Amino acid sequence: MCAFFGSAQINDDAYLFNTYQDYGKLPRETAYGHLNKSTLINGESLGFTVYLFDKYTKRSSIVTRNVYCTIENSAGKILKKKLILATNGVASGSIEIDSVFASGNYIFKAFTNWMKNFEEQNFYVQHIKVINPEDNNNNEEEEDYFDIEAQFLPEGGHLVLDIKNTVGVVVKDDYGFGVPNLRGTLTDGYDLELTNFITNAFGIAKFEFTPKSRRIYKVEFDDEEETVVTLDSGKARGIAMSLKDLDNKLALVFRTNASTLPTIANQTFKLTFSNGNQLNATDIKFGDNSEITTLISHDDLFTGINIITLFDATNQPMLERLYFKHNGISHLKTQAVNVIASKDSLEISIAAKNINNQEIHNLSISVLPEGTKSYNHHHNIVSYTFLKPYVKGRIENAKYYFTAINKKKILELDNLLLTQGWSSYDWTTIFNNPPVKRFEFEDGLTINASLNNTKGNKFVIYPQQNTPTITLELKDGQRNFITKGLLPMEGETLKIGVVDKNDRVERPNLYVQFSPTEIPQLSGAFASLKYSNNSGYSFNSDRPILDESWKNIQELDEVVLTAKKEEERFEKIKRFNKGRVDVFTDSQRKNTTDFASYIATKGFRVFQDPRDPRSLIIQLPRRTTFQDNSSQMRPLIYLNNLLIDQEDHRFLMDLDMSTLDYVIIDKQGLGEGMRGANGVIKIFTNSELRTREYNITRDAGQEIKVPLAFSARKKFYAPTYSSYSTDFFENYGVIDWFSHCTVDKDGYIKFKIKDTKNKQLKLFIEGIANDGSFISEEKLINSN
Repeated sequence: MCAFFGSAQINDDAYLFNTYQDYGKLPRETAYGHLNKSTLINGESLGFTVYLFDKYTKRSSIVTRNVYCTIENSAGKILKKKLILATNGVASGSIEIDSVFASGNYIFKAFTNWMKNFEEQNFYVQHIKVINPEDNNNNEEEEDYFDIEAQFLPEGGHLVLDIKNTVGVVVKDDYGFGVPNLRGTLTDGYDLELTNFITNAFGIAKFEFTPKSRRIYKVEFDDEEETVVTLDSGKARGIAMSLKDLDNKLALVFRTNASTLPTIANQTFKLTFSNGNQLNATDIKFGDNSEITTLISHDDLFTGINIITLFDATNQPMLERLYFKHNGISHLKTQAVNVIASKDSLEISIAAKNINNQEIHNLSISVLPEGTKSYNHHHNIVSYTFLKPYVKGRIENAKYYFTAINKKKILELDNLLLTQGWSSYDWTTIFNNPPVKRFEFEDGLTINASLNNTKGNKFVIYPQQNTPTITLELKDGQRNFITKGLLPMEGETLKIGVVDKNDRVERPNLYVQFSPTEIPQLSGAFASLKYSNNSGYSFNSDRPILDESWKNIQELDEVVLTAKKEEERFEKIKRFNKGRVDVFTDSQRKNTTDFASYIATKGFRVFQDPRDPRSLIIQLPRRTTFQDNSSQMRPLIYLNNLLIDQEDHRFLMDLDMSTLDYVIIDKQGLGEGMRGANGVIKIFTNSELRTREYNITRDAGQEIKVPLAFSARKKFYAPTYSSYSTDFFENYGVIDWFSHCTVDKDGYIKFKIKDTKNKQLKLFIEGIANDGSFISEEKLINSN
């Protein structure tokens, strides 16, 4: 029987479709975290990049800006936490692995506020391992002896007597890892061998057999203990299913026994295919047949996971099976790597000609020694995005199934899904408890400011590093205002001024409440596989692993390094902007009284409207009469990339000159079209400059401490090791980490690393490109 998907045809179908639609009505986000290592040494930093996706489209989620990251111990206590800022669905940060971490396993989580609305595990969770040399723990290899745990999982969920069944096998050790190459023999109650199997590298296998009533079936394993496991008795009545992949079609075989067929022969069953958002269905009937086959074209399947469910006539789910369709996932690969030695550094250039640098893209790259044992992530960006959110269990080395994909891996992935049972989309929850929006998407911080004895209805929120100037005007009688989208960084304060009746900015008296105010606890169960505890490590306890001597000279070079960094920043500003760039020094900030006086020295005519003493008009010199002061004759003026109203430049009269960083003056207005014909002035401020080497005499605003701010994205500094030639560094050391790599105009990814004199290095690359493509690679490169 060939099935063709269609829309609902009867009321029962409508109920199923409508219920599923309601459950998927709220959009979902998923997160993937690329960590620079999975095993870290005390004194190193954990570098990470978090990628956010729309769960259904698999495109970058640009709705959320707030990303929470935590590290917990095994008891669930949060030891470290960060709020990081996402741009175009990508956020990054680093966490120091300091003295609070003893040797052992910890849990890294990355999530958004919106993810807390759902039962599914849409957030990112991963175990990391910490080595603290001061613990003096026994570092010797642990013994290989372990007990095994075997599970036998009938395909679809039920073992039915007197018909052929497919049974999946999972054999794991004490740590939850699969036991490879283990032979199992199935026997009946008379010790007659019925079939046998051998587990693959992850302890997975399957076999077929026909169970009979009043028989006891056992599986004997060829392990050291000769473990014997008794299978559960099959059901006397029911339906069994079996899936076979026929390259361009799926064959779904449904079987029932003689005692069941008379009661279901005329019943209409619904076979559905879903992916968490969409659902397709077709009807099937047994009639007089105890075995029926449904053929489904691959073209009718969803890219990625397909949840196959059989419902009875009352919409009760009976059987379920997961199937994965690879076709439709866009995998990109980088090309050749070029390495050039330069003094004590290596300049690395990776060709990436197939990445469009005009589209959203980002690559995160971990650089480790060739023999590293510290990068053992079970997932990559593809497996965690397309597979993990839909399964309940823990998956060992899931990235294996999505790297160098071939027929063998496709078959092994299908055997894995056979053993996963029912999906993470629980039908009881779908029918009875659809998610409710209790937590919002977060795009920065929100403030609710109440006026306390404050006169005036015009307010100015001063600019911050990532937030432009915000002006607002209250209606008569309004005693509070709400502002969203603030992006304060750590160390920044919020400053708000009120404009009085004389258009002067004064200090208001506000009571300000923030949301959020703290990093939330992410509760609920999750599935994440630890790392094997039998990977021992050894080092010389008399010799430190990290070289701390660099700290002794840090203060001597600080002034020089800071000055050089400032000089490089200013040169970059001048190189990438049109027009004249005027960079302010501390002396200029102290001696410049106001912006009007400053801009008048740069060839602009500045005057006031005689009808309004508080007005400010800026024009190019060729505009000589007051009658020529319309907005079309004034230059465009930007403050921190926010265009100021051309009709009203008076705000510049109260500009705090102590915060002025630099000004770009382009009298030709290139790049602005006709509206820039009278020139362009771009003003950039930095509130942190107020505290440098001088005092601010005028308090033109209320400064408010921010309870929760975004962590600054800092350059990752690899630690200095006492030696780069030891086995310990080769196994557990780190060379560098790059959280945000992009492709230049020539199609290359370029970065520089320290030359540790290791002959070969490994690059672990994860990322997104071309608005829908995924990159996950390991590259081995020669440093010479």
